[in-house]
Amino acid sequence: MIKVKNANMNNIIQWYSKSTDIKKGQLLKEDTGASPVAAEHSGATLLGVALEDQDTANSIVYIYPLQGTVLEIDYYASATKQSLAVTNLGTQYDMNVDGTTGEMTVNLDDTSSGFLYLVGYDNDNKKGYFVVADADILLSV
Repeated sequence: MIKVKNANMNNIIQWYSKSTDIKKGQLLKEDTGASPVAAEHSGATLLGVALEDQDTANSIVYIYPLQGTVLEIDYYASATKQSLAVTNLGTQYDMNVDGTTGEMTVNLDDTSSGFLYLVGYDNDNKKGYFVVADADILLSV
């Protein structure tokens, strides 16, 4: 699950869901309604992190926006790389999305089309801290 580290709960987005399988803690994008982000992402479509599960299409989903937000994301357990260093700060990483559970983790092996900028890490707990560039965000709220 993706967690918001510096929450300011005054800026919650209310959006309508496209997907029937949104899980709390998933990163969402605009796709004629809110949908979970696939492993690779491009374009200014990101909305934020889902605050609750939503299993009904065309229903309201509450989203924490991304602008200025630090995200805590677990390392992808099957990746070859399982630790980060100071030299990795500022590197863009991609996500891994479990096809069964929808669980989102950061793939430390994949920097080819990354959109998650590393700003901190905790190797002991296998967590990275990331921000998303404003150019990838749909709304500036």
